[in-house]
This record gives sequence, structure tokens and C-alpha cells, in this order.
Amino acid sequence: MKPVGTADLLGSLRDLYARARGRPGLLDEAIATMTELGFQVARLSGREDVLRAALEIIPPGARAVSHPCVVGRAVRIEHALRAEGRGVVALPGDNEPSGQNGSWREQLLAAQVGITGATAIVADTGSLVLAEANGFGRAASNVPPVHVALVTADSVVENLLDAAVLIRGYAALHLDTPVPRYVSLISGPSRTADIGYTLVRGMHGPRAVHVLVWDQPKATGAGDAALRDWVLA
Repeated sequence: MKPVGTADLLGSLRDLYARARGRPGLLDEAIATMTELGFQVARLSGREDVLRAALEIIPPGARAVSHPCVVGRAVRIEHALRAEGRGVVALPGDNEPSGQNGSWREQLLAAQVGITGATAIVADTGSLVLAEANGFGRAASNVPPVHVALVTADSVVENLLDAAVLIRGYAALHLDTPVPRYVSLISGPSRTADIGYTLVRGMHGPRAVHVLVWDQPKATGAGDAALRDWVLA
């Protein structure tokens, strides 16, 4: 049975989806704001471009933890990295078995890179939004010193209120709950000037955040199935 209010939520998602697609310059606005915040952003057109960019960021011999995401699955990011001499541990996604692959804590602490998707890119704040139930994406985006976010161009929305609609949509359509357990708002690499007013990167999270934006959309059409795909990270 669908949660109460799902029909209204689908209507809100459909309106938002149409508005976001009607703003072709919105992604450029988002990328400009993200660059100002210290994100390293690349917009890529093909699967091989995404993989090439990821391989340039993750050096041979490096260890990564990878949280399941739309782009990662589409480009087979874990397979490609392993084939090129990078170590990758796959983290469980929402609604996937969470059997241990060794100690998750040990795997996260040993990784140089964390790979995730993103539920939304917010244009006016330059933020990445990641909604989930289990928190493994949150850990992958915070614990390793380098975070790589794999997102699609149609993930961009105008503001945080729009992102909240996507978050509720993900919870209702994929978790059967009103809201997800975890929501991460990421607005650039970790930095602080608390000690001696000296800017230090990586104090409370990654010192570098790379955003690889794939021009391939994760949703096509305007039906319920497209909306269900669109709210995925």
C-alpha cells in the first residue's frame, strides 16, 4: 500500500521535474556556484569520459569504497577501477543485503577515496544532497580524504525546497517511509579556521570533493516510472 499523500507527492514531483527540465541553464549556474565553493567539477558526455575522469582522480594502487548509485552502476565503475589496478570495496545500498565485507569501519578508514551518487544538485547553494536509509553513502562521503560524487545532469534543482521534494519522493517511492533516515548536504570540501585563524582542509571530512556530472539523464518521460528513477541517487 502506498503511504498517505503519495498521490500529492507524485504531483509535486511531476511539477518539479517539468520545471527543472525547462531551465537549461540551471546546471551551469550550479557548476559555477560549486566551483566557487571549492568543488572540482567536470561535465562529461560519455561513459568512457566518466571512467577516464575517475581513473585520473584515483591513482593506481589506491583503495576506494563505493556506495551504489545510478551512474556507478551504468558505467560499471567498480569493475573498471579494479581492472585498472585500483582496490574497491562495495558498500551496501538501501534495500540491499548488508552482510559484512570485512569490517565496514576498517574498510572506510583504510580507503583513500569514497565514491557516491547524489539525490540532487542544488543550484542556488551549490550543494550536493544525498538521501538514504542506511548511512553508508554518508560515511563514504565523509570518512575518506577524497570524495568523488557521480551525478547526472538532470539531478539539478533550483533550491533546497525543491531538493526536499526529491528527498520525500525518494523516501516514499523507495523506502515506504515519510522521510529518509539520513540526509547529507555537502557544500564543498571540509575546511576550518578555528585554530589560529589558519585555513585547514580535511579537518572534519574530505579535503577534496570531485563532482563528475554525466550528461546522460537518469530519467526519461514523465510517467510514474520516470519519477521513480529521477529520485534515485
